[in-house]
Amino acid sequence: MKNSKERSRIRKIAFWPAFLLLFGSLVYSIVDRDGFYAMADAANTWVLNHFGWTYSLTSFLCLVAVAVAYFSPLGNVILGGKDAKPILSKKNWATITLCTAMAAGALFWGIAEPVYHMSSPPAGLEPNTWESAKFAMETMVLHWSIHPYSLYTLPVIAFAFAFFNMKKPFSVASQLSIITDKLHIKTVGDSKFPQILDTILLFAMGLGILGVICTGTLNMGGALQELSKMESKSTAWLIILAIVTVCFIISSVSGIQKGIKLLSNINVVIYLVILAVLFILGPSMFMIDGTAEAVGGTFSQLSSKLLTTGAYASDPWAKSWTVFYAGSWASWAPISACFLARLGVGYKIKDLIKINFGIPILFNIVWCGVFSNLAINYQLTGKLDLIHILETKGAEGVIYSIFRDMPGSTFIILLFFAALMFSMITAMDSTTNSIAALSTSGISPKEQEAPVFLKVMWGVMFAVLSYIMLTISGIDGIKLVSNLGGLPNIFILLGGVFCVFVISSNVTKYNLVDKVNQKKEE
Repeated sequence: MKNSKERSRIRKIAFWPAFLLLFGSLVYSIVDRDGFYAMADAANTWVLNHFGWTYSLTSFLCLVAVAVAYFSPLGNVILGGKDAKPILSKKNWATITLCTAMAAGALFWGIAEPVYHMSSPPAGLEPNTWESAKFAMETMVLHWSIHPYSLYTLPVIAFAFAFFNMKKPFSVASQLSIITDKLHIKTVGDSKFPQILDTILLFAMGLGILGVICTGTLNMGGALQELSKMESKSTAWLIILAIVTVCFIISSVSGIQKGIKLLSNINVVIYLVILAVLFILGPSMFMIDGTAEAVGGTFSQLSSKLLTTGAYASDPWAKSWTVFYAGSWASWAPISACFLARLGVGYKIKDLIKINFGIPILFNIVWCGVFSNLAINYQLTGKLDLIHILETKGAEGVIYSIFRDMPGSTFIILLFFAALMFSMITAMDSTTNSIAALSTSGISPKEQEAPVFLKVMWGVMFAVLSYIMLTISGIDGIKLVSNLGGLPNIFILLGGVFCVFVISSNVTKYNLVDKVNQKKEE
């Protein structure tokens, strides 16, 4: 009973500021939409101009730190100690991780983004040429594989080792365990530092999930309009959000072992089916050849692509895309890590890196190899003028113009709608799982589930706020602010890089769990 009461106790400093700030942002965006957007746009421009280089550098350092963790003795450490038991099979672990990180982003941008890069490539490239097409595909490989998963995986490693093997509390501050210990900063009990840090990151991630839900809802509204002729407006959005929320609640109540595991397995099957359909019906050999060439080009210039800022050419492309993405992903990474790390208990850190880094990278390269090359081929061959469609109908118009042109278009759009639906449900479930866990006390390696009422409350709030934004205030300002959340998180990630380097150099010193077990055996 004592444990139940402890687990239901809200961490006031972590919970209330983030909760109220989210409502405040919403009210401001409704009362003064233009002012809110202008403020967000100005702040975002300032951050990218002054700190864009730190975003690029952090991506590169995270990649290096992940490699160091894998090949150092840290890679052989079992999370939770030698006697720890896994809570998931590797298959289920992989599907949950893939769906959590992928969310609905690659579904939408996998087709639309390469058209942007062909239409407006960086300085030195002519638009709508084979050179810009090759660049577009190389950029997709970078943006949807190595780039995000370096940023996602590093904090997972830092948090997993600290939580399971150093006995640190369930807080983002645990990702900085080496630094907080050296500075004698208290992180246990009701300490203020971890709660203040958590509320900042809860607010950043809260805005991030709102952007994803709004984008996914609009995309699903477009699919629904293609299937039923119901206009992608308030009624359609209400139906979509209501269904997603009900499904999320059912999944959330059942916990990781049932709900999110089942959803993720179904989601991956849908992904594989739609990949197979588009590969068979599309320009298959072009997809294979183009992907091989793009992977070679990306990996041969990996460091320069990750660290590009456009400084010498005074070109805004890098800050608008690669650097901007780093900020958006950074706003998610530290808190997503708190969820993803919990799935790896009982496995080696090498396994954690394979599941969180290796498999998603390979999957997303295949995904972009099919989706992105489909769009590129349509544009290069003149089958459809996707650049014109992008300029006149927007990114959503590009996606459904291609689908309508393919045999079995209704079936393809239905598959795409289902993939979007399950991706949104999975994203809401995993995100609210992390946010609810950080909002309450009592989360431990043995008790990893947050109270259901908190998960449901956050999820319902996100759905309601998303609907209000879609119908009243729009999402552009919120998306810009969500990217601003990457600024404080970049420093969290850099701290995590430092901690992983230090731990990797002397694993025995910091692996408290195995030390205790060894003493018991003696």
